[in-house]
Amino acid sequence: MKPKKVKDLIPELSQKLQLSELEIKSVLDIYWDNLRKNLSSIENNHVYLKGLGTMYLKPWMVEKKIKMNEHIIDRYIQNPTSGGLTILNSLMKDNLKLNDAKERLTEESIKKENIKYERRNQNLEGEEQNS
Repeated sequence: MKPKKVKDLIPELSQKLQLSELEIKSVLDIYWDNLRKNLSSIENNHVYLKGLGTMYLKPWMVEKKIKMNEHIIDRYIQNPTSGGLTILNSLMKDNLKLNDAKERLTEESIKKENIKYERRNQNLEGEEQNS
């Protein structure tokens, strides 16, 4: 399947759905805005995109971003500026969200490991009964 360009998609959908091109463009804009928000926000550990697959939040990327923010926060604390307070506030809020995401990812990882452990034990018990 070859992806279509937006300039080709809008007129085609407009004709097919019997809606104006402006209405189609508005719907597509809302879709892409929501998609961008879901991908850039870290409220979800993964986002499914039909035709593209699932995008996962990577634990190492979360950790990297936390460290980078902490480094910048330290710089602003050591050399405060008038505009730096807004940036500092924004970075601290980001780090709160990142730490929440890190906890969710850790919990998810522990759950997956527990499931693997339980399956292994079930397989071992089944093999022992068959022997």
